[in-house]
Amino acid sequence: MSETVHVFRKKMAVLSLLVLLATGIQSCTPKISPFNETAYQQAVQLKVKSLNLISNADKPFSDYKDAVELLKTELNIAHEYAKGRPNNDFTIEQWNILLDENRNMLGGFLKRWEQAGSVSSGFMEEAKENIAQAFDTIIGLESGKIKKGE
Repeated sequence: MSETVHVFRKKMAVLSLLVLLATGIQSCTPKISPFNETAYQQAVQLKVKSLNLISNADKPFSDYKDAVELLKTELNIAHEYAKGRPNNDFTIEQWNILLDENRNMLGGFLKRWEQAGSVSSGFMEEAKENIAQAFDTIIGLESGKIKKGE
């Protein structure tokens, strides 16, 4: 083979490698949805509603069953809204963690309150701190997104 063919093959190999690297890097870069005012407001409002309701967990669950069901519905609406937005994987994962009944977050807390009938004040206050932080993560993820026009 001529030297020209070898040079051509080397250049093509290098070019192919660069294309593969560029494609791989681009596909590994997470895409993030833009800021959404509705998602932000939902998270803030649900944080306040959740913490207010949790403040009653040292009382009988049966007295708050309807309020818990309403809150769960509103939480599920916000979760579904987040899932419907493209490139929103980080936020969706945080909602999944917050709502999972098998974790020590809001979903698990509400399940425990229902099963136990009531919880101690100490447990309630500790749970409120953790759940507030989880909501703050969701709120922070949303508020940190690029706003239209930026």
